[in-house]
Amino acid sequence: MSARAGDVLAVAGKPLWRDCETAFARIDELCGDNTSRLFAEPNAKEQEGGRLVVAWFSSFDDEPKRLSELERGKRSRIESNLAACIEALRPALADKEIGETVGAMLNVADEGSIVAVGENAVLTNWGMLPEEARSSRAAFLRHSERTIGPYLPAGMSPRVPGQAWAAVGGFATAGLSPPRRVIAPEATAASTQEAQPTASARHRQAWPIAGLSFVFAACLIYAAWPGNLVYPGALPPPPTAPLVNNEEVNRSLEERIGKIKAELAKAACEADSSVLGPPLDEPGGETENGASGAAGGQAPGPGSAHSLLATLDSATVLVLAPSADSLSTGSGFFVSQKEILTNNHVVEGAGETVFVASKALGRAVPARVVARSAGSETGNPDFALLRVDEAPGNMTPLHLSTEIGRLDSVIAGGFPSFVMSMDSTYRAILNGDTTGISNLEMVVTQGNVMAMPQGGAAKVITHSANISPGNSGGPLSDACGRAVGVNTFIVLDGENVQKLNFSLGASDAIRFLSANGVTVAAADQPCNPATGGAAAAGPAGGSVQ
Repeated sequence: MSARAGDVLAVAGKPLWRDCETAFARIDELCGDNTSRLFAEPNAKEQEGGRLVVAWFSSFDDEPKRLSELERGKRSRIESNLAACIEALRPALADKEIGETVGAMLNVADEGSIVAVGENAVLTNWGMLPEEARSSRAAFLRHSERTIGPYLPAGMSPRVPGQAWAAVGGFATAGLSPPRRVIAPEATAASTQEAQPTASARHRQAWPIAGLSFVFAACLIYAAWPGNLVYPGALPPPPTAPLVNNEEVNRSLEERIGKIKAELAKAACEADSSVLGPPLDEPGGETENGASGAAGGQAPGPGSAHSLLATLDSATVLVLAPSADSLSTGSGFFVSQKEILTNNHVVEGAGETVFVASKALGRAVPARVVARSAGSETGNPDFALLRVDEAPGNMTPLHLSTEIGRLDSVIAGGFPSFVMSMDSTYRAILNGDTTGISNLEMVVTQGNVMAMPQGGAAKVITHSANISPGNSGGPLSDACGRAVGVNTFIVLDGENVQKLNFSLGASDAIRFLSANGVTVAAADQPCNPATGGAAAAGPAGGSVQ
């Protein structure tokens, strides 16, 4: 293959490909023999103009094949093997001596850099990042999401030397296809002959890959590939204190445990369900075939789990934002009959038209991006307003509520790709088939508000309702089905092996909507899920001025 010398990352001024045998040896020492075989060995010759002719050598005895060339069963095995191989690198990533190097090695130039050699996953073009992918955090995250991101175990990320960027991925073990583009590798005899005489003894069989050229298919509306979800991996701490006070979080959790124990000691009719949270295992809950509703076909009662799910299902949408060569996926929710609120970073790489889909809509419909926040920096206002002219008249938007505090129960709704990639309807939609959209169901997770840090540019809610790539822009609901926040980012704390979930508060969302002509009646009464009183006030009265 041909590459630019400037695209090869360097640690402490030393390009990763220089003396990589030392890195391989240290990886095997820390992680077990042959762990380094995940990385093919480069043999590069520099040409005029800073170009490199590179041949890659693997220790496995078979011909390399792109993942897109494999039949489904084998691809499943290769993807599982790749995730396991990356997981095995965890001790090396944590090592002070080599951690930064291994993190940089996990970057790959493109999707075609991940190949199958027999039954083994192998990375070529590793340690490379195109100049565009290094231009900003958002560009790096988009690139990672399209390449290595789908295979990253929790808490692991490629790294860019000198930057605090981190990409959050997620690997599903069902052998589902990751984002991909068509890439045609071409090999030349000249590059093969030049490179083979100096190949390391570490590898038995050589297979050169030369002249990679990108062949992009026309970006169809639905037949695009999953692209980026901007999920910053690190939140810059305030000058005087960290974003989250762990002592405060622990104190809050201990306080909640005490309150829950006190309520559980009471008779069932006396217990405060706002402390215990909405019951999700009541009779008539979600059935084995995925339907949710009251027993005997009756309408769900106020304050029930079905009522909550029905409210969120009706308002929450999957956002599909195509750009030139990829598709960003995220979530959003109706705040009026035709307006949807989401995150700016979900749609910032797209044009003025995106698409939204949900069971309630019954199909994928175009949505115009009519307003955006000034940016999408972590901790700052990060909103976008979409208008759906073709929305049916029976859409039920969400109330927005500023009445939320520590220990309150919350539910995160949306379409996280890590979970949704297991769903055949979701995969079909990403490939342009929307016939089964009536079966599309969002993912809900429960948790509690842990902290509400002060002093930032936007109000941030720290909570334990798990969110991941794809949740961005979706609602953070209270137990009454009112949106108290917009799911936006997560922080991975490698030192404490901890993940924190963050949503932007409803107060900032209301200000953004108001500034852009959408009036939403904010619900400020306390939530009482036992009666459903707060949720029964009716849909948000959004109207465009």
